[in-house]
Amino acid sequence: MADITQSFSQLLLTYGPGAMLDLPDQAVIVSGLQGWRYGPSMKTVAEDRLIALLRDQLGDKLSPTFSGLRQPPEQDEDRRDERAPGVEVLLFPSWFTVDEDADPSGAEGDKGSQSLEKRRRMVEFEHLTVTKGGKLSYKGDKKRREVNPIRFVAACTKGHLQDIDWRFLVHRNGDRTCRKAMYWVERGVSSDPSDISVRCTCGAMLTMADLYKPKFLGTCRAESPWLQPQRLADEGCGIDLRLLPRSATNTYFAQTVTVISLTNSDDRARQTVQEHRPTIDSIRALTNFLAILRSLPNTKDAFSEFTDEEILRALDEETGEVTTSANPRIAEFDILASGARFIGHDGPTSHLFAETLSLDDLVLKEPWRSFLTGVVKVHRLREVTCLYGFTRLEPPPTAAESELDEIQLAVDGADLARNVEWLPAIEQYGEGIFLHVDPDFLNRWRAQGAVGERTLTLREGEAREAESFGRPPSHLGIAYWALHSLSHALMSELSLECGYPLSSLKERVYSSGAGQADRYGLLIYTSTAGGQGTLGGLSGMAHRVGELLSRAVKRLALCSNDPICAEHSPVGDYDDRHLHGAACHACLLIPETSCEARNTRLDRGLLVPTVVGSRYACFEVL
Repeated sequence: MADITQSFSQLLLTYGPGAMLDLPDQAVIVSGLQGWRYGPSMKTVAEDRLIALLRDQLGDKLSPTFSGLRQPPEQDEDRRDERAPGVEVLLFPSWFTVDEDADPSGAEGDKGSQSLEKRRRMVEFEHLTVTKGGKLSYKGDKKRREVNPIRFVAACTKGHLQDIDWRFLVHRNGDRTCRKAMYWVERGVSSDPSDISVRCTCGAMLTMADLYKPKFLGTCRAESPWLQPQRLADEGCGIDLRLLPRSATNTYFAQTVTVISLTNSDDRARQTVQEHRPTIDSIRALTNFLAILRSLPNTKDAFSEFTDEEILRALDEETGEVTTSANPRIAEFDILASGARFIGHDGPTSHLFAETLSLDDLVLKEPWRSFLTGVVKVHRLREVTCLYGFTRLEPPPTAAESELDEIQLAVDGADLARNVEWLPAIEQYGEGIFLHVDPDFLNRWRAQGAVGERTLTLREGEAREAESFGRPPSHLGIAYWALHSLSHALMSELSLECGYPLSSLKERVYSSGAGQADRYGLLIYTSTAGGQGTLGGLSGMAHRVGELLSRAVKRLALCSNDPICAEHSPVGDYDDRHLHGAACHACLLIPETSCEARNTRLDRGLLVPTVVGSRYACFEVL
């Protein structure tokens, strides 16, 4: 099979372990971490805060010898052997259809009705052969024919996946020992489930409509075809199987967690050590590692300004116990909202370099002068994203759905390996703008009676949404709804000015829950793979933040879908959008790759009065 390449971000977010993938000649499933092969140039990702969070949240799902994070294997174009760096894939499903013109019933029948049916023989993998070109084929009547993988499989909400037992289901009410040929029959061109059937030459049959019936497919056998072994001897599941088209959008939901790398202190030596940790760890055991460190092309310039004693002291401090909060977002907020003139340092290997702007120089008008405590121009940042599991059929809750002081990772997804010794991660560099929101402004707003009434409505919507997924409700507070809505409006406005499309921007919303220390802010940023990061188009907008906020909020007063959009309620019985107030694709929804909460908890009525009025808006129309 020819090499098929995917970007690092695709491997983590779309085609990670357990994801089904259509290659040019076969349908496959991506192997678990046991099938990720690395060469001598394996790259680790250093991020102590993220590793500490994973150990704390995942617990027994990680091996006792868990070593940390790795980048996905990188293709070596000079190698074509079986052990070349790469990610293995496994054939799945094991049922195929063969293009065939034969009449499965063996009868002449009505020629007119037969002409409306397309019939294809169904065969299992064990009956196929591989051509010299690496393609699968079936030779049943002395003529070799190409095959196509079956379009449907069975899955459960725990992420397990298995082939449908077609022969058992077709003969469920007849002779279950029958081994005669079966055919996939499509009638007409509508693709309606009732027009697609599986028929045996003995006369038994079922339609696709049958497969959608509750409990029809039986219970899950706890199979994980991407792992080795596929099923443990004592492993059970028993959840009802559900029909899953291989190309459906709910076949794979990656469970990821993202942190923004920080500078741990103002100590330049310690920060430089942190930035070069993978290189240092690889040579630390050598007696002359300091001399080697000063001679390597990628480290000699970085460490040239420090003495050996300074480097060793920084190493001792860096390898100490991690004392940061369990939630990386708190550390991110605290350093960005510190008010320091410069945060981090500027350099090609720097993880974070930001500049706190003077509010007097920005000449902010009301209400933004009262709303903002600080504006930070983030010249450079490093984002680390780790994949730790996945789900099928239903999306997992995101880390953003936890309160700021009580982060909870969804840990009930499928495993990436039987023994998780490490987890895949990617690092990307970029730039952004951080807005520190004044807690007093939000507290005065929340104290209004109308805002309290709206809070109860939003809480009921959150409870209804959680009930529909069988989860306990997660109430993030009305301040989160307001800041998240403002973030989307600002991102849309920035995309018109900064040179980056909206799909390239990302957000992090910082909002404290009840009884927590006041931390409120927004980080709008962009990041790309590669050490050079981005070119300043976004961070350069920090000097115009007052103007951009005014225009963003003004646009929200009217939506092209009004009054329907403005009248929408999270507790309405006419739809299931319980995490939306006045919000739709025409006003607040953005590409889901840009939103930290899958376009939920949005309500522009919290920011400005809409066409139906709003007694709980933060701002007047500007």
